[in-house]
Amino acid sequence: MKRIFLSISFVLFISISFSQSLMWKVSGKNLKSPSYLYGTIHIQDKRVFSFDETVSNAFNSCDAFAMEILMDEIEHDDIMDAMLMKDNSLDKLLSKEEYHILDSVVKEMTGSGIFIYNKMKPFFLSSQLMQMNIEQDMEQALDLYFLKMARDSGKECFGVEKFSDQIRAVDAISLEDQADMLYEGIIDTTGNDDAGKMDEMLEAYMSFDLESIFEMTNDTSLPAEFNKAFLIDRNVGMAKHFVKIAKKQTLFCAVGAAHLPGETGVIALLRKKGYTVEPVVFSWQVSE
Repeated sequence: MKRIFLSISFVLFISISFSQSLMWKVSGKNLKSPSYLYGTIHIQDKRVFSFDETVSNAFNSCDAFAMEILMDEIEHDDIMDAMLMKDNSLDKLLSKEEYHILDSVVKEMTGSGIFIYNKMKPFFLSSQLMQMNIEQDMEQALDLYFLKMARDSGKECFGVEKFSDQIRAVDAISLEDQADMLYEGIIDTTGNDDAGKMDEMLEAYMSFDLESIFEMTNDTSLPAEFNKAFLIDRNVGMAKHFVKIAKKQTLFCAVGAAHLPGETGVIALLRKKGYTVEPVVFSWQVSE
């Protein structure tokens, strides 16, 4: 169960049947010029920002930029409302013993007790705790870095889905199941090297080792309704909106890499619509 939070924090479900690339050129049919898909990872580790000029050139060649949702246009109150439970709390979802253990772990990791997170949906608390094990060299996560570059360069910016789409996917998991996964993740974390698992995941990402990433993130225990809401349904909307924008102007679209591969991924959906989708090879320029 713990792997769900690795998967979603990084957004890295990958299919082993796809070529090893994070950037894809979309052309053909009624597109006048190529547009691009880029698989992102929502972290602030400087290594994932070290792509070579192949990516930069593709970005600069496009008139418009798109990401999953335009985070700089979402109201803070809407985010908080989506993250909080209205009629429940962690102390009600967990036993007294579980709540006490969670309180101890959260206090050790954050310096604050669990009480201030008591109304937060377990899914979001799990994601926050997971992010604490990741290097934060950069001011912003990779997808937000692309957004800032797009804003600074005057590109028109779009979201290929709505904030409510993502929240609907999270809410497809019952609060009880979220609480169980939160607790199981905490127990697992106390006995394993979580930072080491993060490093392994990042190494696979940097190596374009899609098969390894798939193995690390694949979890068949996830509720079917979550997989449908989080990936399949959202992928359909992303592909639809990608085409709608790219028909009018060249587009660099950065979405979580989870949404690109597979029979129901954005790449396959675009191909089914008649577009040519090809991997673009690039390299990292990581300084030692």
